Amino acid sequence: MFLKGLTEMFAKSIYIWAACFACASAMALESAQIRITDNAGGVSSRPAKFEKLGGGALRVRVPVAEIKRGTKFIDIIADGAVAKKGEAGFFVLGDSSYGEFTQGNGFFTPTFCHMPIFGMKNASGAFVAIVKGLQFEQRPAVEAVNGVYRVYPRFEIGAMYFDPYEDIVVDFYPLPKDAGYSDMAKVYRDYQLGRGEVKLLRERVKNNSALAYTADSIYVRVKHCRKKGDRRDPAFKMQTPETEPPLEIFFTFDDLSRIMRDMKNIGIDKAEICSVGWNISGHDGRFPQYFPVEERIGGEKKYRETIACGKSLGYHMTCHINQMAMFFLSDRWSEYDVAKRPDGSLFEDYFQPSGMAHRPCFQRVHDLWIKDDFPRIKALGLDGIFHVDVTSYIPPFECCDPHHPLNKKQTAEYQNKINAYAQKIFGGFASEGGIDHVAKTLDYGLYLWAYPAWEGKPEKLATKYVPLWQLVYHGIILHNPYYTTIDALYPKIYSTSDQRKAYDYLGDTETRWLKVIECGGRPTFYYSSYTDFKPMKRAYDEFQKLKHLQLQLMEYHGELAKGVFLTRYESGEETVVNYSKEPYKYKGVDISPRSYKL
Repeated sequence: MFLKGLTEMFAKSIYIWAACFACASAMALESAQIRITDNAGGVSSRPAKFEKLGGGALRVRVPVAEIKRGTKFIDIIADGAVAKKGEAGFFVLGDSSYGEFTQGNGFFTPTFCHMPIFGMKNASGAFVAIVKGLQFEQRPAVEAVNGVYRVYPRFEIGAMYFDPYEDIVVDFYPLPKDAGYSDMAKVYRDYQLGRGEVKLLRERVKNNSALAYTADSIYVRVKHCRKKGDRRDPAFKMQTPETEPPLEIFFTFDDLSRIMRDMKNIGIDKAEICSVGWNISGHDGRFPQYFPVEERIGGEKKYRETIACGKSLGYHMTCHINQMAMFFLSDRWSEYDVAKRPDGSLFEDYFQPSGMAHRPCFQRVHDLWIKDDFPRIKALGLDGIFHVDVTSYIPPFECCDPHHPLNKKQTAEYQNKINAYAQKIFGGFASEGGIDHVAKTLDYGLYLWAYPAWEGKPEKLATKYVPLWQLVYHGIILHNPYYTTIDALYPKIYSTSDQRKAYDYLGDTETRWLKVIECGGRPTFYYSSYTDFKPMKRAYDEFQKLKHLQLQLMEYHGELAKGVFLTRYESGEETVVNYSKEPYKYKGVDISPRSYKL
């Protein structure tokens, strides 16, 4: 009854809040254009009237029966979602990319749609839009044509393997003329909370010691071993136990015990320790096979001893697996369980250390393996929340096998079922990114963005990234903001990452650490040689004064001056981060160059 009341409260609050904003806004949202691009490149459009919802929200709907085969794109362009070059204002997209109206021509859409939202402020007002129907088939887009900007959701109908399965629904929420991206984020956050899609972290940690410890600790991942081979060798693609490449060992289980003792000796008392590559054939090994524990780094008996060692030091212990890759080498290999393309071919992904990775169908992952794997892995003695690679970084995909077909929405449903079972067994679920098709079951994201490693840098139309994701999910999902903020205080030269170019995105170690503070991140370590613990100790010590903020919603983010950023939490506490070379005074407090204050 309490939860029902809480849900109703949030549902009412979003409409009351939107209504108040709508009254203060001058934006005229009267209609929208439904622009259709066919597979031959022909473009047509027709007007669509807004449906008025409670609280001033406006809806555009395209019934599923009207979404025809032969369509490549459907764009929903509101009349208020238009601006001219030089006009004051901005746009922000669901991947947190941000731009102002400075260009004559261009087009931008993010690689991944982290959240199904977009917002805009122009001379006539502001709004935020939430895609609520067919959301897995769209990405937000911004175009500039002869100095005229349009921001809209693009539904990629031509890329769908199956027929459309639900109506297109896009809801627009008018906001006051002075609204910023923080206000836009609140609308989506209230929507997610109000419908019960997500729950506050401070509520979830109650009676959950594993998750409570996660929120109170730093995260330390240790990659034990990984195969290294020549990917030009034809035998590399479809390996067998006789032909798999040799194993490159980085850290044995004894080494991990030494690392944890060194951490404890320097005064790091709370850390969640994640073993990566503990399984047969190491990191990206014979998935979806995990056992036996890799003998060449110590085997199961030694791993159990190492887990016991870590727990005796006060650490929580966990490990890493991958459910997004299936290799011919695995003792579980079956073409039947691999996701299929429309022509029946196997869904090949890309080369990994065990050869060509094939995407498994997540219905098969759910039905075949997790009830065996999760309890068996837990029984090694683990007490930390469970980490499954890339589930939250790769958008849901389709499986066209006629025996277990899944559209993208159904794949997301199976992924959430799997994650919920991980939460039941381990107390929490962690993964690699922050794409919110699994927001309801995600407790921690290893990093949210990998610019420029996998997603490219912002350029031309979208010029930077703002913490829109954090303004929605901080206090709900724990996170580390960027790939480059892993090992934030360690110089790039010491990193063992195979994506070291990403470490150039934010520059030097101090800038990378300040970005963790600005975004309210959880200190995360992975690619260190684990010989010098002083940078980790500094991060740990500074986190002690900030970690209580992990349980709080983020209410505001903005730039006070060039290179100086303010982040405000619901308690009223604020962090001011000064990236500039000049001191800055805020509320009578001096913030030195290249530093921050709480």
